[in-house]
Amino acid sequence: MAISKVQNAVFGIDGGVDVSVNFPNTPTEGNLMIALCRGTQVATNASIPGWTQATSTESNDPDVEFIVLFYKVAGAGESKTVTLTWTSSTVVNMIIEEWTGLSATPLDQIANVNAIATEAASRSSGTTPTTTVADELCIAGFAMNNSVSAQSWSNSFTEEYDYNYLFLGSRIVSSTGTYETTLSWTTNRECGGLIATFKGAVTSAWTPKVIMVM
Repeated sequence: MAISKVQNAVFGIDGGVDVSVNFPNTPTEGNLMIALCRGTQVATNASIPGWTQATSTESNDPDVEFIVLFYKVAGAGESKTVTLTWTSSTVVNMIIEEWTGLSATPLDQIANVNAIATEAASRSSGTTPTTTVADELCIAGFAMNNSVSAQSWSNSFTEEYDYNYLFLGSRIVSSTGTYETTLSWTTNRECGGLIATFKGAVTSAWTPKVIMVM
């Protein structure tokens, strides 16, 4: 089965520690769900019940937001609602997506670049180690301390969603390798980036059965 996006949704609040986002439709059992989240406290303060943190960024400046990428393989009767709790955070944003065509044990490689108190007009996601299978989904995320415009992604990544200083991009690849993307924009900002790759589902080869007739 080819890797493809099924649906996404986004929501964010200021001045709260919890945010709930609803998928438009109930996720299909076996599909990959991802959640890119932005907050103002360390990643260990962030949690989504039943989900796993793939990777995250930290910051040495309290004015720069932290990023966490969560994932989960949808179960039977999966809820449409995804609830993030980020203890002590004063800002909480979240983008969620559902993808099909991924492995039941999807996470492969990760990389990240922490935010620092130096403004710039671009930031790398970091470069992953070499992926272990040919067909994979690359998900990259960035968060910054203020709004930007005219953003662009390098290395054939496509912007999936941008919301309130939080940006998500993707690329579907068909060969093993190391992967990275750089997000660029117009006005210098403080920013962190991350990337994770998810393995495509393995398709079993069909072997014809030979019947000898005597």
